Amino acid sequence: MSKKKIAILFFLVLFLAAGFFAFKFFSTEQVSNAKISGIYLGNQVWSGEIIITGDTEILGNLTVLPGTTVKFAVGDDQKKGDEVEKDGFNDNDPTRLKSYTTTHSSLFVLQKLMAQGTKDKQIVFTSKAQKPYLADWEAIVWQGDGSVLDNVVVEYTRNGLNPIGKQPNSVIQNSISRHSMWGAISAANSNIKIINNHLSDAGHEGIDLKFNGNQEVAGNIIEDCHTGIASIAGSQIIKNNTITNCGDGVYIDPKSSATSIGNTFVSAAENSVREWRFGNYVIPIFGNPK
Repeated sequence: MSKKKIAILFFLVLFLAAGFFAFKFFSTEQVSNAKISGIYLGNQVWSGEIIITGDTEILGNLTVLPGTTVKFAVGDDQKKGDEVEKDGFNDNDPTRLKSYTTTHSSLFVLQKLMAQGTKDKQIVFTSKAQKPYLADWEAIVWQGDGSVLDNVVVEYTRNGLNPIGKQPNSVIQNSISRHSMWGAISAANSNIKIINNHLSDAGHEGIDLKFNGNQEVAGNIIEDCHTGIASIAGSQIIKNNTITNCGDGVYIDPKSSATSIGNTFVSAAENSVREWRFGNYVIPIFGNPK
C-alpha cells in the first residue's frame, strides 16, 4: 500500500473515531437498576437502584431522578486512588492514604450534577454494607456550574458532598448529609450556595469553606460535629445557621474574610465522649485526633 493510501486510511480512522467520541460525549444514556464502575463518556440519567462497585467517572452531566437509591459497595474494583496530603490535623488518618482510596469508591461528575428529589421521593446515596459505617465510600465530586442538589440524603462517607471549581449558580439545599469521617459538605474548593440543609455526625466539619466570591451559607442545621462551620479563607456570608452539640461553632481563620451573622451555637457538653473512629484512629469531639 502506498504512503498516500496509508495516510488517507489513517485520517479516515481518526475522523471516524473523533465522530464516535463526539457522538458519545453529547449523547444521553438512561441507566436503571444497574451495577456501574469505571469511566462513562457522555450524559447519564439514573433511576431505580444503582450499585457502584468502583470509582465511577461521568464525563458529562449526571441527572439522578427522584426516588433513586445509589449504593456504594465497600470496595473498589478500579483500584485507583491518590494520597491526600497531611494538613496538621489528618496526619495519622488512615483514610487519607492511598491504601484507603484504592479500596474505596467515589463518584466524579465532570459537568453538572442534577439530583432533584422531593420530600416524598428523596434521592439517597448510601453504603451497600449490611452494617454501614463511617468512610464505607469516599465522596461525590462534581464541578459543573448550575448543578442542583435538592432533597438528597448522603451517608456513611469519608468526605460527603465535595463540589469543586467556580459554581456561583449551583446549590445544595433541603438535603441531609450525615455519618461522615471528614466533612458533611466539603466545599473548600467551590463557591456553591449551601442553603437549608441538615448536617450531622461529621468528624471534621459540618461545612468547610475556602473560596472567594460572596458564597452564601445560610439556614443550615448542623449537629454533632467536631466543628460546625470552618472558613479557612475566602469571603463567605455565613448567616442564620443553627449549630448544636459541636466541639466548635463557626471557626473563621485569620486568613478568612468571612462574615458571620445571626448564627446560633450551643456547644457540646464538656464531658462529651462523642468520637469518630476508623480502625484504631479516633477523632474526639474536642481537641486533635489520636
